[in-house]
Amino acid sequence: MRIQSLRIRLILGAGVWIAIALVLAGLAIGYLFTKSVESSASADLSATTSRLVALIDPSARSPAPVLSGALPDPRYDTPISGLYWQITDLGTQQTIRSRSLWDHVLKASSPVEGGQLSTMRGPVGQWLLAFSLTARFPKAKGERRYQIVVAQDRSILDEAIARFGQELAVALAILGVALVVAAILQVQFGLSPFRTLRQDIENIRKGIAPAIEATYPREVVPVVSEVNALLALQQTSMDFARSRASDLAHGLKTPLAVLGTLAYELERRGDARSAASIIGLTNEMRDRIDYQLRLVRLRQRTRMQALSASLNSIVSGAVAVLKKTLTGEQLEWVVDIDDDLNVDIDPNDLIELVGVILENAAQWAKTQVHVQARTGGAMVELQISDDGPGIAQSDLDSIGRRGKRVDEAGTGTGLGLAIAREIVALNNGTIAFERSSICGLEVVICLPAA
Repeated sequence: MRIQSLRIRLILGAGVWIAIALVLAGLAIGYLFTKSVESSASADLSATTSRLVALIDPSARSPAPVLSGALPDPRYDTPISGLYWQITDLGTQQTIRSRSLWDHVLKASSPVEGGQLSTMRGPVGQWLLAFSLTARFPKAKGERRYQIVVAQDRSILDEAIARFGQELAVALAILGVALVVAAILQVQFGLSPFRTLRQDIENIRKGIAPAIEATYPREVVPVVSEVNALLALQQTSMDFARSRASDLAHGLKTPLAVLGTLAYELERRGDARSAASIIGLTNEMRDRIDYQLRLVRLRQRTRMQALSASLNSIVSGAVAVLKKTLTGEQLEWVVDIDDDLNVDIDPNDLIELVGVILENAAQWAKTQVHVQARTGGAMVELQISDDGPGIAQSDLDSIGRRGKRVDEAGTGTGLGLAIAREIVALNNGTIAFERSSICGLEVVICLPAA
């Protein structure tokens, strides 16, 4: 599955490469340390061999090699200490050895003139790192040859290498954590312009700024330019649409006014039937023009701005106005909305939306209208119900559809509920019509919480 988060992808990528680099570095450092330890041990063994050569007394008459002194390191005199030497007279095959070897004889390889590093078994079967050398001492008749072997317990080196490997692993682990933290900080710093960009876009939605004006890194500038160009194009399109709609509306209202005048002239001359027909058509056309103008005003805002409106105060205000009307004063109004309940909608839109629904409820209610609201996660649900005659179940989905009325016997154009649907849709909400618990119609509106 492809990871969608750019931050996680960058951090994971950095973590993988850091892990690979540290593993390779650990292997390389471990190899170099092993070679260094072996080289150091070889140098020590070679130096000890040279001291033994200097201590050999070739003039001694003994068939076995004779040393003129002892090595200063006491480990050569301690049994199975890990450091050993052995000298063999290649002429007599007599051998002397350090006390650390006890009764064991090192099985050296064939004599080598220039010195040789090899491995062999020790007194208790352990592996030894050994340096062997053949030394020649001239004498009156011929020469004496000695094979000198100096060895060290390989486990001493292996323990040092293992200990270094453990310490190296801990150090690389700490370094790896530090590098990953540094990578996370680097990613956070590198992506910080996008957080600023998000805040700038949020400011545009809230109406604080008309465009993105902050200075951004070179890599982000093309994105900022495209967003600003899109905003400018959208604003131009909205201005053009608003202007065209206004011009069209005013252009139609003048002929409608003329038609109204002609209708009244017909009525004055006694043709009341034709006059009423013309007046009815002109009134319907005015309502539809007003409807379209109101839609233009709504769509100017679309959802470019994050808004907040107090649901309780606006509903209470609308109810107070309706209570002063002839119909509303005869009804019982029940409002149950928390004072701190806010919705993400323009207050003017909410006033128009609530006014349309409450006015419709007041028109059809017999004795009471109930209004209540509750929160449901990121949405606020507003319920407005009346105890009127209600609507047939088959007609519930048709309420508020443009050009559709379910009260053909009633007055009005039915455009109010269509406006309500538009307001809800433009504010990312939903509206539904149901049978209420008090036998009438219930309108359920869901809007984003502020």
